Amino acid sequence: MYHIYTYRMDYFKNKTVDELSTLHDMAFSSTSKATKTTFYQSLKRIEKLYDKPMAQIQLSFVNNPDEFLKKMDDSKYSKNTALTTITNILKLLKMIDAPLIVYNKWLTILKEKTEARTKKDNLVLKEKLKVLMDWKDIRNMINSNISKYIDDSNIPLDTFKNFLILALFTIQIPVRLSNYVNMKVVEDDDYLDEKSNFLVINDDAYKFVFNNYRTSHIIGKKVLFIQEPSLQYLIDKWLANYNKESNNLLIVSEKNKRPMNAKQIASSLHDATEDIFGSPLNVDNLRASYMKHISDLDPDFQDKLDIANILGYSTTEVLDKHS
Repeated sequence: MYHIYTYRMDYFKNKTVDELSTLHDMAFSSTSKATKTTFYQSLKRIEKLYDKPMAQIQLSFVNNPDEFLKKMDDSKYSKNTALTTITNILKLLKMIDAPLIVYNKWLTILKEKTEARTKKDNLVLKEKLKVLMDWKDIRNMINSNISKYIDDSNIPLDTFKNFLILALFTIQIPVRLSNYVNMKVVEDDDYLDEKSNFLVINDDAYKFVFNNYRTSHIIGKKVLFIQEPSLQYLIDKWLANYNKESNNLLIVSEKNKRPMNAKQIASSLHDATEDIFGSPLNVDNLRASYMKHISDLDPDFQDKLDIANILGYSTTEVLDKHS
């Protein structure tokens, strides 16, 4: 068995990153393009850690994980990046049919590091929840400002856009930033497809349709109805008075009328929260405050699961951590 493995290692250890990536794409042909890219990037990262081309590294890290871990710990890479790299080393081990004892050693490393990160994240979350703005206070401050944005016809475009973006994350369930990137505005379900995200305005019925988001491959399409008239009014005013030349895109840049990316939406959220609350908040702050609010309400399991799905989680575990 050892000689067979040595022979296999000899076959793979002289391969370049491109060659190993090609073999990976063939072995895992059904995986997404993003997953294949992540595998390639992980191999390139290993080259940087060892300061050698992959063919010169000779897959030495496979049987010497301690050396790899030291190099990773000494590097500038984040803990999440380290976990991603180890995950892709495990895929590499499957490709080369490494002995179970080798695979299990790397699997144990991944498990230990994942548990350590989870423990740290939970501690950080507990500290964050102590100082977060209460969701009720957030909603009250939004409600006290919203009439100005609905009634005043002289608000500059950028200021109105920033408040609208803030409203999207506070008047209803705060989804992730990327849910609104490239979102299209349509008047009927007949215009929907299964790849894009939409705002559907059909008479007095408003709803968001999320097909494309971080966990959509697990959860599938989700629909969020806009129940608050105030948010409907804001959207109507935005589309009628400010966003006339956007080709049916919901959120666009003032400069070129192109869709705003997640970084630009985050910047608008920063500016709007600083203006309304006196200090800037990001989407993670808003989501955490909302989840703590929901946990305090103690909804039944199905309601909690439905909310977790809209937030982009397949289970209620993250919500439960905010209690």
